[in-house]
Amino acid sequence: MPHVSAKEILVDGRKRRYGVASLMGSDIEMCIGLCRAAEDTGSPLLLVYNQEVNPSIPMEYSIPMIVNAARQSKAPVATVLDHGHSLEQVQQAISLGINTVMFDGSSLPYEENIARTREIVTYGHAHGASVEAELGSISGSAVDYTSAGPEAHYTNPDVAADFVQKTGVDFLAISFGNAHGVYHGVPKIDLDIVREVYKKVSIPLVMHGASGLPDAMYPEIIKAGITKVCYYTAMARAAVTGIMQCMQTGEKSAYHDMVECSINFFYEEGKRLMSLFMSTASG
Repeated sequence: MPHVSAKEILVDGRKRRYGVASLMGSDIEMCIGLCRAAEDTGSPLLLVYNQEVNPSIPMEYSIPMIVNAARQSKAPVATVLDHGHSLEQVQQAISLGINTVMFDGSSLPYEENIARTREIVTYGHAHGASVEAELGSISGSAVDYTSAGPEAHYTNPDVAADFVQKTGVDFLAISFGNAHGVYHGVPKIDLDIVREVYKKVSIPLVMHGASGLPDAMYPEIIKAGITKVCYYTAMARAAVTGIMQCMQTGEKSAYHDMVECSINFFYEEGKRLMSLFMSTASG
């Protein structure tokens, strides 16, 4: 299966109302486990690189690995630069083979977010890459779990329509009570915002900070209009326990055993999420 465009995957997801798992491909174990999960469930997959989450893994090492995993997979897999903050970073990611870039200008004044996003869209489209932007701000942090992060500012549906029209962006990440990292207190997810934005724009919508919610919420979030589901923190935390438990079975004591346990964890968790997000071949 060729390295598939995220636009091709997500447009189909929006049309048929299923969610697409956007999952971190930080290392080869994650890439192998998740690609196998996609193959065995008949699901599409978005493999992600995030410099903030993985500061010790240089982009020039990780992105070619993720891109190669996508090219080798029998499932439709796209690759994503997550939370890019500059044109230079986007340019480097695209030069290394990534085919989707997310520019996060949500902390910028509205007109500046439009201008810089439009610049990224022009460059990305000229080089065959899809572009995601963010409107409204999402609280929390994917690296500092003790912090509630910046205050959230929910996405205004009317402003979202204006933003999409002025930037030409392919996908839009929105704020509706979702939070990066660990949720502090009871999550207050406002699906009415999702429904209203969905009505006003024709492009796929993205949920960042998706992990850590009750399983029953995900089908409802997807039915409301979210297509790209960015899921990391809960999986990353569960991986530590899962891999340790695996290492305690049998006579596992070497690093290569831990590699096998890691691949198996991400394979099983990937399958679970793809089923939960309704993207499997069986629906």
